[in-house]
Amino acid sequence: MLGLILPLFLIIFCGYVIWRAGDSFIEGSNYIGRNLQDGVKGATINAVASSMPELFISLFFLFYLKDLSGFSGSVGTSFGSVLFNSLIIPSIAVLGVLSNSNKTQVKISKKIIIRDGVWLVFIELLVLYFILQKEIGWKESLILILIYCLYVFYLFKTMKGGHKIDYKTPFSEKEKLSLLSAFMILDLKRLLVGNKQLNAKKAWLIFIISSLIIGFVCYFLVIACGWLGSETYTVPILGSFNGLGVPLLFVALIFAAIGSSFPDSIISYKDAQKGNYDDAVSNAYGSNIFNLCIALGLPLFIYTLYNGSIVLTEDLVSLISSISIWFLGLSVVSILVYIHGEGINKTKSYLLIILYFLFVFYIFYSASQSV
Repeated sequence: MLGLILPLFLIIFCGYVIWRAGDSFIEGSNYIGRNLQDGVKGATINAVASSMPELFISLFFLFYLKDLSGFSGSVGTSFGSVLFNSLIIPSIAVLGVLSNSNKTQVKISKKIIIRDGVWLVFIELLVLYFILQKEIGWKESLILILIYCLYVFYLFKTMKGGHKIDYKTPFSEKEKLSLLSAFMILDLKRLLVGNKQLNAKKAWLIFIISSLIIGFVCYFLVIACGWLGSETYTVPILGSFNGLGVPLLFVALIFAAIGSSFPDSIISYKDAQKGNYDDAVSNAYGSNIFNLCIALGLPLFIYTLYNGSIVLTEDLVSLISSISIWFLGLSVVSILVYIHGEGINKTKSYLLIILYFLFVFYIFYSASQSV
């Protein structure tokens, strides 16, 4: 039992630190992208900022575990994050708004959902096609990176204009914290800037320091996932323990994906509370596109460029293919749910949450059958 508690505790702790560091990271990125149009900012600046954990996790999976194990962890994290972002994050953001207001639904731009949804499904199909070829090299990875560049170019080309955000008074008297209080709750923004107003230099400082902390913590999240999936593992000083003994893909799909998605959840929830509903949803979909093209594509490009192509086994391709049915199906369902009707209400939100937990149940069932 201790063999399961130890990695789970480490995953939860890493998730908490990612949440706190990600919160400050997002503050810096919001300032940097403060003049972008709603929907564009969510799909670019916010999406990149909130998806940094997935990028670091994929890097560490590939370079720490190597080859097939690392590839399984990277793919699992990206696929799992896509479903969590599509089904859970917008639903929680909407429920948060509806529970604190007299509204019965939240209206979002169908144009933005269709725009990002079409890109997402296309990229999902492309990733699945590459996997079915049973070999992933730097060329396939480069294609994913270039597609993301094309997506960002398209967004900025069609952007109509920006809006300014007031940063003159970032904290009210009630919001101000002492350095000790900021340290206790890991509020990096207060620690680095204090209670002063934000500017470009301070925003970039927050951005860089938060990135380094997120990267450092993601390394331990990868180790914890490796422990959890192993039959046995050894911890220095503490000794040897028994893990679940399941494929790393299953562990990454749930635990690494959820642990890395805290920043996405925070930024979408905050955007929704401010009334920026388009940003709240476009952040989730923009993050998904970033996860598949950059968070997965860039580490694979670097790894395969130096180590050669990754040759996939029949078993791994079969496993990923079976999961891809859920992956593609639930992505399409989420898009249809969001564009149906005049907006998103509690019924739609609860439906998407239920679908996600059905997916989780399927993963746990599949993992139990593989033991």
